[in-house]
Amino acid sequence: MSRTTRRDFIRTAAAGAAVGVGAGALKAEDLGGAGAGAGAADGGSANAAGVSKSDIVEYELLLPYQFERRVEQCPLIYIPVGALEWHGEHMALGNDSIKMHAICREAARRGGGVVFPPVFYGVPFMVGFGKKYQFKANVPVTEPFLEQLLNTTLGAMEEVGFKAAIVITGHTSGEQMRLMKRVAQNYQGKMKVYGTYDNEWGKEINYTSDHAAMWETSILSYLHPELVEMDRLPKDVNVKLEGVGGKDPRIHASPELGKKAIDAVSRDLAALGQRLLSDNEQS
Repeated sequence: MSRTTRRDFIRTAAAGAAVGVGAGALKAEDLGGAGAGAGAADGGSANAAGVSKSDIVEYELLLPYQFERRVEQCPLIYIPVGALEWHGEHMALGNDSIKMHAICREAARRGGGVVFPPVFYGVPFMVGFGKKYQFKANVPVTEPFLEQLLNTTLGAMEEVGFKAAIVITGHTSGEQMRLMKRVAQNYQGKMKVYGTYDNEWGKEINYTSDHAAMWETSILSYLHPELVEMDRLPKDVNVKLEGVGGKDPRIHASPELGKKAIDAVSRDLAALGQRLLSDNEQS
């Protein structure tokens, strides 16, 4: 089996990031061991959900030989960050992290790299929890705590062998967005680090993110329809929604719009990852 060089892979993945999954995605034979070229048993077989081995990019799900090959060809790590926070009556508490992890996963499938398990810690500001509930499930942490956690994680990823990292939050309070930038700017290692947030990307579709409104409801409806219960919201659109910021999801949200947002943001992130690796190669 021929082995793709990192430079060749970056060149190919950069093209794939610009146009979609096809050109930049790892093939089964790139991920497989000695027997991968012989058939689907080692590289192309799919699980019950239809996910093939070549689609697995999550750090915790990769087998050692798969991890070795992915990092060898594209030493880029995505670190998705979010929060545990009220997202209206209709959405899961972990939406921000779930959303960001999925977008990073799609970016890695498009352009290469590995996705770290999502971080569910977020810093204030957080939307106040539903007034009628006894147990307020928001979990805010201090900025020094989250900053140290991310800095330690970045150091560990550089020790593993990654050359570039994207630290990105789906919890878009001003405080957390600024923290992403600060973590990247203050990182002392040799690894290239870019700190960002989901609403910095997807400009081609005017993606802005929101809070439990049109964009977030659409994305989670597409990813995990079982985690969205629109019938929890008042049917009368004149009734104001508690803890929702943005366009009314009862009117504007759809799984189709969610897929469109995931495609746009992940495509931009894949391209960003390739630029970081290219910069690393030239430095």
